[in-house]
Amino acid sequence: AQPYHYVVRDTEQRGLCLHDGRLVATSLQGANAAQEEPISVVPNRHLDRRRCPLIVGIRGGTQALSCGTGPEPQLKLEEVGLLDLFSRGDEATPYTFYKTFGGSTHTFEAAAFPGHFLSAAPGHGKELTVATAPAITSFYLRRK
Repeated sequence: AQPYHYVVRDTEQRGLCLHDGRLVATSLQGANAAQEEPISVVPNRHLDRRRCPLIVGIRGGTQALSCGTGPEPQLKLEEVGLLDLFSRGDEATPYTFYKTFGGSTHTFEAAAFPGHFLSAAPGHGKELTVATAPAITSFYLRRK
């Protein structure tokens, strides 16, 4: 299996880039455009396939996005390969998001924290988080 790669935009047309080890949503014009960070995904075969469970990462699948294992979700990047997680079963749940398609946009719900979604706060260069509605939780995806 190989990861699929997608370019991501939020509903304010901001893209993702890496800043001090954190994923941020920012407007990508001119020189910024080269810093865009596509996401990479592989399916999590151990969760309900009908809910489209995806293990999400960046850097071609060499880093994974984790919600952590504490009582509250805490989004962070970890140096662990998506294909590694792909074969690890339940251990991949903190790195897994249920992708839902709603017309033209997608949402990513944290498998380990139901009701919490990948979210981009309004404004420039804001860190991606996991939040409950009414945060900006809708994203456009374009296959790379």
